[in-house]
Amino acid sequence: MAKSNSKLYTMQEMADALGVNKTSVYRFLKKESIAPATIKSNTNFYSATTMQRLKKHFKSPDSKSKGVGASRDVLVATLQQQVESLQSALAEEKSRNDKALDAKDKQIEELNNRLRESHQLQLGLQKKLEMLPEPKENVVYETNSADDTVDNKVDETPAKDQPKGFWSRLFGR
Repeated sequence: MAKSNSKLYTMQEMADALGVNKTSVYRFLKKESIAPATIKSNTNFYSATTMQRLKKHFKSPDSKSKGVGASRDVLVATLQQQVESLQSALAEEKSRNDKALDAKDKQIEELNNRLRESHQLQLGLQKKLEMLPEPKENVVYETNSADDTVDNKVDETPAKDQPKGFWSRLFGR
């Protein structure tokens, strides 16, 4: 057993052996205030006892990595439920929108039919108007009953009301 205690490990070697990230090993060592057994050429080396503590920490069911894994599973399950509920809500919204579009399509079709009918009626009226004789001017001639001669032209179209000025409206003239 003295032989296994004499082996020294770097942080990366311990992380690889445990299947965790080097940062996780570093955080644990810093949190537990574990100093390196030796330092050679700016590399920290840790003893086998430190490796055993790390194994115990990362392999135990109470470790944070296991808790993170379990919480990830819960999070994934929760997110999957949310995705399913959002998908069902999206499907419901789509069906409502499809129904609304169908109703709008029917309204548009009805309006187009009415427009066609109106256009046909208008064309029919135009044809009837074209068939009528052209009206004469609104001029009536006054004749003298004795000699049947035209005396004056009288226009039967009503005269347009001339706009009154301010003073004439005020005093009624």
